[in-house]
Amino acid sequence: MIDELIDIYDENMNLLGTAMKSQAHREGLWHKTFHCWLARKNEEGKIMVWLQLRNKDKSIYPDMLDVSAAGHVRSGEEVKDGYREVTEELGLCLQKDDLVKMFTIKEIYQKNDIYNREFEVLYMAVVDNLLAKVKLQPEEVAGLYEVELDDFVRLLNGDVQSITAYGIKRNNDNSYTWEVINVTPNRIAPHTKEYYTKSMDMLKRYITKI
Repeated sequence: MIDELIDIYDENMNLLGTAMKSQAHREGLWHKTFHCWLARKNEEGKIMVWLQLRNKDKSIYPDMLDVSAAGHVRSGEEVKDGYREVTEELGLCLQKDDLVKMFTIKEIYQKNDIYNREFEVLYMAVVDNLLAKVKLQPEEVAGLYEVELDDFVRLLNGDVQSITAYGIKRNNDNSYTWEVINVTPNRIAPHTKEYYTKSMDMLKRYITKI
């Protein structure tokens, strides 16, 4: 985990000061993170959502499928400045104005010596069919896959037990392998039901209007 200075808050999001990210994760200090869902319409008009496969060495949700890109908000930054995470993690040149604000939600994660309390600020952005052009950050991302949004919602609701996803896996030599994977509920980062339901609903409504 790369350490950095971040702003810390009380549970009502009142700014208290600053701390290193490692200290915040050790002591359960509230802080803000940037989350961005990326999606596109395919040739058939279906909405395809991008899922990031987190590196197996990550301290939180290792080797699990998660939001397209995410990261911590550095001290003094606006949350929207987190768009840099899309470039750092996926190698895509997303612009700040491409982001659309969704909502903010609290999340608490505690396991072993990690006590993480976040205000997760969610954004969304529409991408072209650029999956072949991504460059995955080795320390953070092990793969990037896309699923049909409606299928993903059915999986989250328990209507189906698995769905397929198509994308790229990063190899040890940083080359990529295209593959189809089977996605089951236990492979998805355990954010709250509200997190997924609300974000997929807003994403669908936004892209449908485009």
